[in-house]
Parts: sequence; structure tokens; C-alpha cells
Amino acid sequence: MKKVRITTRAVSLVDEYAKWFETQQGPGYVPVIVWQAGDTSNPSFVPQLTLAFGKRDAVDRSRIMECDGRDVEIFQDVPDDMLGTDGQKFVDVKDSILVIVDGNSSAS
Repeated sequence: MKKVRITTRAVSLVDEYAKWFETQQGPGYVPVIVWQAGDTSNPSFVPQLTLAFGKRDAVDRSRIMECDGRDVEIFQDVPDDMLGTDGQKFVDVKDSILVIVDGNSSAS
């Protein structure tokens, strides 16, 4: 499985939430970016990325993310077809929300 890239600013946002989560639940958890399907009965609902936390020893380590060429202890559980197979999509932040960005478009 090809590692999914995440931007530095997305890592900063996730780290901020992870520090807060640790104060609430204690150590031993890692951040996991997931695809939130939500209420499928609402035709206007748009699925989005959201942040969850999993036990460090229970996450799928093959789903670790990469930032600036190195592994970061952030994992993803997003359907593979959402990220494509060409490695051009990555996780970024837009308006304080995690988003999937096409590498061929601007990440502003």
C-alpha cells in the first residue's frame, strides 16, 4: 500500500487535537483520519474527513501517513478509491477542516 501524504499544516492541526485528546483520555492513543459517511438519508449530505483516535497498539500500522518524506504518527482509514492509486492526492487543511486535495491543484 502506498503511503498517503499529509501537509505540514494538516499535521499541526491534528497534533493540536491529539494533545487536547490526551488531556481528556490519557496516553496510548494515536490520531486516525477517517471518512465520515454520516446521514445517508439526507441527499444534501457531503461526506468529509474527520479525526478519530485509536489505541496505539490496535491501529493498522500499514496506514501510517507521510509528511515531507518521513512517517508521522498519524494514520488514515479512508477508502483507497477516494485517494486514487497515482499518489497525487493528499490530506490538507482548508478553513480548519481536513480535506483531500488533488496534487495537480493548488493547496491554498
